[in-house]
Amino acid sequence: MLAVNATFAQTVPTCSLNPTFIAAPKVGVFPDSVTNFVSGTVGVPYVENLTVKVPTDTSSSGLNFCFHRFELTNPATSTNYNLPPGLNFGSSNTTLSITPVNGAPAFKFPRTGNYCASVYGTPTTAGTYTLHLVVTPFVSLKPLFGGCSTPSDGSGGSGSLAAPQTLNYYIIKINAPIGVQEIGKDKFGLMQNSPNPFTGKTEIKYYVEDESNATLTVYNSLGAIVNTQTSKTQLGENTFTFDSKGLSAGVYIYTVTYKNSVSTKRLVITE
Repeated sequence: MLAVNATFAQTVPTCSLNPTFIAAPKVGVFPDSVTNFVSGTVGVPYVENLTVKVPTDTSSSGLNFCFHRFELTNPATSTNYNLPPGLNFGSSNTTLSITPVNGAPAFKFPRTGNYCASVYGTPTTAGTYTLHLVVTPFVSLKPLFGGCSTPSDGSGGSGSLAAPQTLNYYIIKINAPIGVQEIGKDKFGLMQNSPNPFTGKTEIKYYVEDESNATLTVYNSLGAIVNTQTSKTQLGENTFTFDSKGLSAGVYIYTVTYKNSVSTKRLVITE
């Protein structure tokens, strides 16, 4: 998704399609409502890649329909989709049709296409934010003979306007920044990796109470382990360095295990 002015658009990161979702026999948006969006931390750069697969033909109540496109807009009752302050919607997909609606960019996704988009920026205020999205499908009855036409862009398709739906199930949690003084000498604390998102290497800092062993484990979106490493800790700040070489772009889960404590966060690898 693109920003509404040139200066804003220059900050939009390069997005990528999720290969697992593209290969699956599904349409819609990934991450879905179950996976939901990655959490963030105040002052730490944030990005969540979205993959959009638009359906072609569809059926309902014994009738066949042509799905021309769907539009994503900001509801009139919300500001910037109710994204956390400091975050925005954008896309490096230049084929998308963008027009501002209700003070935020609105997007037209044509049929028979796969698109990527991003929620990005640097969050400024901690809290849990429920996104407000209006999705409007454009459909028409499929001709008795022949197939559905394919619009050349997101504004094409003369389908009748179906009822819009307001989605309120996507959540982004923004955590307050964590400092050494907030963790305390007798506790275990895991920081968000930095930089994040990243290409190449990122550092994962954590704080412990004494000398022992800590283990870093990184999982892909299917739950498979892609990296594990163990190191002997020292009192205070410790660091794991994680190298993404050989891994696909996307969202990964990482855990750090220390004694009987396990802490989990997400990291984002970009191309």
